[in-house]
Amino acid sequence: MNEMYLNGFYGLEGDVSPEELAAFIPPQRLRRIEKLGKNVLYCACHACTQAGADIQTPKTWGLSVAADAGSLESTCKFMDTIIEDGDELSSPTAFASSVHNSTGLMLSMFLHLSGPCVTSGQFDFSFAAAWLSAAQFLRRGMCEQALVAVAEDLNPVAADQSPAQAEQFKPVLRAPQGPFVRRAAAFVLSQRPTEHTLFCLRRFAFARTEKPAALSPQQTNLSGAQRLVACLKTKQPFAFTDAFADAFMQLEGTPYVN
Repeated sequence: MNEMYLNGFYGLEGDVSPEELAAFIPPQRLRRIEKLGKNVLYCACHACTQAGADIQTPKTWGLSVAADAGSLESTCKFMDTIIEDGDELSSPTAFASSVHNSTGLMLSMFLHLSGPCVTSGQFDFSFAAAWLSAAQFLRRGMCEQALVAVAEDLNPVAADQSPAQAEQFKPVLRAPQGPFVRRAAAFVLSQRPTEHTLFCLRRFAFARTEKPAALSPQQTNLSGAQRLVACLKTKQPFAFTDAFADAFMQLEGTPYVN
């Protein structure tokens, strides 16, 4: 695939505090946003700012979201309201937050993005698929820059259900005893370098593997995004490899010098 350029990035493990997010978005506008959404919004604001973009200015950027299992917390809240209050009185807010595409909608609204948007929710392929979608947006000239956003929700609810639904939760939850932590990350890509470009990405490839990779108890589909952020923070040439279940992803880059 053709060269791409990385103009901004940020990663977060855990939950962002209201004070930290208030530096970008007024708190009163975030009352109905679940924690998972706030985390990825915070990362996206940092990545966009690093890329030299004004958050409040309309942008024709593309948006590619890796949501994995989506917001498990909101999904369980929605099901609880059905059980406790019935179908007619179930929470519309919890339902809206539980839908995979809700993260993309929220980011589009707060960051004023009007380019192509897609959400990848495949257990073993979400991160690579989101990166591929963004690369295709750029390669086909659908936008000048694209935001790759990553949102992952691990919590005790999945652990409670994993013994009964082992195969279903195996790709998401490798350690039923915890720790349970939300993760988020964001990356801004472009087809051509800008005055804010940080890295030139010379190789991106991914494929299915015949033999599934052995996973550590702490590894999840989207933990690769956190490792990529760590690579980028060194500001050194890197060759990133991420193997998860049946998927294999490679990304190589060098610091960009204008």
